[in-house]
Amino acid sequence: MHHSPIFTQRVRRAAVIAGIAALATIAACKNPAGSPEGVVTNPLAATYDSSLGIVIGSFQVTTNGAYTFDSIIGGGAVANAGKQVRLRYTGYLANGIVFDKNTNVATDSLLTFTIGSGSVIQGFDEGLIGMRQGGKRMIIIPPKLGYGNVAHAGIPANAILIFSISLNTVQ
Repeated sequence: MHHSPIFTQRVRRAAVIAGIAALATIAACKNPAGSPEGVVTNPLAATYDSSLGIVIGSFQVTTNGAYTFDSIIGGGAVANAGKQVRLRYTGYLANGIVFDKNTNVATDSLLTFTIGSGSVIQGFDEGLIGMRQGGKRMIIIPPKLGYGNVAHAGIPANAILIFSISLNTVQ
C-alpha cells in the first residue's frame, strides 16, 4: 500500500505530538507539583539544614498539610479561628537561611493579626490553630499553603517554609 507524502507527513507529525504529550505526562507524574526538576515540595521528602533541628517524624500534620511541633506547650488561651494573636517569629528556608523575623524585642513589634482573616499565608494561619499562649511552635509549610510557584521577597518559588513561633497573646 502506497501513501501520499502529505499523508505520511501528517502521520509523523501526529506521532511526534503524541510522543511529546507522553513525555509531558511522565514528567508530571514524576514531578506532580509542576516544580522545576530537583525542587522538593513535599515536607516529608525535604532535606533540612541541621541547624533547624527538624525531626519530621515528630511533627503533627494539619488537615491541609502543614506540619507542627510544639517545643513548649503554653498554659494560656488557645489560638483558634477568629482570635487575635500577637507573636514573634523567625522564617527559614529548608537550607537554614532566614528570610524574615521579628525577634528583636528592643526594636521589632509583635506580629498581630486575626486567625482566619487572610492576612497571612494559609499555612501560617493553619499552623497556629490549637497553639496555647506562652507556647513555642515550629511550623513547616509546603508551597501549596505558602507562596506556591511564585517567588516572594527573598523566598524562591515552590519553597518549603519553616517558622519558629513564640505566641505572646491570644485574645
